[in-house]
Amino acid sequence: MDDVFARFSDDRWDDFLDELDKIRVSVVDPAERQQMKVTARRDAREAGSQPLLVRMALADHYLNLLAIGVWAGDESWRADLRDLVISLVPADDESHDDALLSSVIAVVLAQLLQDARLRGGSEADVIARSAWEKAQEWAAYAEDRHVERLLYASTEGGARVVTASEVQEVIELATAAADDQHAETIAALETEGFTAEFMNGVWVVEGEFRNAVRAAARAITLTGHGCVLARNIRSSAVMLWHENTLAMADSKVPRWRVYPILAPVTPQSKFSGGEGLPFTRETHPLAPAPEVVRRLADAVGVNLSHLLAALR
Repeated sequence: MDDVFARFSDDRWDDFLDELDKIRVSVVDPAERQQMKVTARRDAREAGSQPLLVRMALADHYLNLLAIGVWAGDESWRADLRDLVISLVPADDESHDDALLSSVIAVVLAQLLQDARLRGGSEADVIARSAWEKAQEWAAYAEDRHVERLLYASTEGGARVVTASEVQEVIELATAAADDQHAETIAALETEGFTAEFMNGVWVVEGEFRNAVRAAARAITLTGHGCVLARNIRSSAVMLWHENTLAMADSKVPRWRVYPILAPVTPQSKFSGGEGLPFTRETHPLAPAPEVVRRLADAVGVNLSHLLAALR
C-alpha cells in the first residue's frame, strides 16, 4: 500500500476530507498511466485488510484517477471499483461516521451506474448490480455537504466523473428501496419508458409501445420471472415465467403459447425477431387454462381468472 495513505490510519474522521484534498492529483503524465493502473489495482485487491478510512481514501483515489483520464478507453476499472465499494461496508465492530461513509459509497455507486443499468445483462450492468446489492442500503444516508466535496470536475480526454444529480438519483433510489422492496424494479421499468405498478403479484406496465408482446417480454426480463401484463390503448399481453418455462397470451391471438426459456435466451431475446410470434408446438385455448399454465400461475402466485379478464 502506498505510504501516502498512511495518514488515514489514525481513525481521524473529522480531518478525512481535508486530508483527501492534500493527496488529490489534477494531471498525470500519459507515460505513467499504465503503472498507475497497476498500482491502483493492487491497492484495490489489498483494500479489504486496511482500516476503513484507508479503504475510503483508496476509493476516492480511484475516482480521482478516473477523473484525470487514467482509464481513458478502458472499462476494466469497473470490477476494481466494485470491489472497493463492497469493502466499504463496515464490519460490526468498525467505528464510522454514517453520513461521511454513506456519501463516499453513494458517489462510487453513481460512478458504477454510469452507462450501466441495475437490471441489464452487459458486463457493466452485472458489475453495477453486484455492487448495488452489497452497498445500496448505506447510500441512503449520504449528505449533500459531503457529496459536494467528493465530486470531481475534469476536462481531461477520457475522464470519468459523476455529477451531483447522478449521485442524488442513487441516494433517492436507495432511500426508496429501503421503504419499498419494488422500488428498484419500478425504476428499471420507468427507465424503459413504462409506467409500472405491482398489483396482486402482477407487474402491470403501460406505455406508448407499439407491440404489447415485446413490451411484456422486455418487462418480464427486467423483473426476472413472475408475471407481467403489458397494455396500451390498442392491445394487451400477459406473460408467466417460472424457472425454464414461459407462457404468454395476447389480446390479438387469444391462445396460450408455451415456450422453454433456457439461458442465455431471455424472454426479450425470444420475442425480439420479426412482427409475428416465435414458433411453438405447444398452444392451448385461453380457457380452460391448461395444466402447464395453472402450474405457472400457482408458482408465481397470481390469479388466472383476473389475468384473463385483464387480457380481454
